[in-house]
Amino acid sequence: MPIRIETLKTTDASKAADIFARYPDEQPDFDAQCRPLFGAIEGAIAATDGLGHMPLWSEYTNVKNYGRKPMGANPQRRMNDVRTKANFCRFYAWLAATLAPDAIIEVGAAFGASGMYWLAGLKLADTGTLYSFEPNADWHPIAKENFDLIAPRHVLTLGTFEDTADRIKAPASIVLIDAIHTRDFVTAQLDLARQHAKSGALILFDDINFSDEMAACWADIQASNEWAGVWQLGARVGVIELP
Repeated sequence: MPIRIETLKTTDASKAADIFARYPDEQPDFDAQCRPLFGAIEGAIAATDGLGHMPLWSEYTNVKNYGRKPMGANPQRRMNDVRTKANFCRFYAWLAATLAPDAIIEVGAAFGASGMYWLAGLKLADTGTLYSFEPNADWHPIAKENFDLIAPRHVLTLGTFEDTADRIKAPASIVLIDAIHTRDFVTAQLDLARQHAKSGALILFDDINFSDEMAACWADIQASNEWAGVWQLGARVGVIELP
């Protein structure tokens, strides 16, 4: 099922408005062209899910205002608990292939589902590097193995974005913020991402409906008059275009 792209605001400075408008028409042919590649990705996702539950990053238990029920003493997740749905991921691949960026930043690789689709887009464009960050030492090698299945165009760092952003060696045209879904983390990561992003870059916020706090955080971000454009992908992903 195609994702719904809602335009919340665009200005005359927006370069992305026309790109988003193209997706509904281009999506069927793009998905058909990429069916073998997407099938391989979903196969890797299914295999990873088959590994079962693995521990969350230990620092999650110290997060304030997490917005979900208490995690317990040993919180665990499996691939299908944390992956982004396939229709959103196919859009990510299309966006990467269309923009052909020098760099994409992914804050929160998890087991590598979204990253594989970003890499699929870069593979099709035959350019660019995915700079992805994952602090969980149990999840990181799994994400790396999955990334390697698709393309070598990645620098996957074991560490937080905040501590290791100096690994980024090119200005990004796309940033996905998909780590700890609280206002404090998201706004700090947005500020840091802007230091590594081009003018006109698209910054995507996953799980904007994760909690009341995240919904309020997204409402405040998208209400700013600073952005060249603002979009929402279904109920899950918010997008801003930097000036």
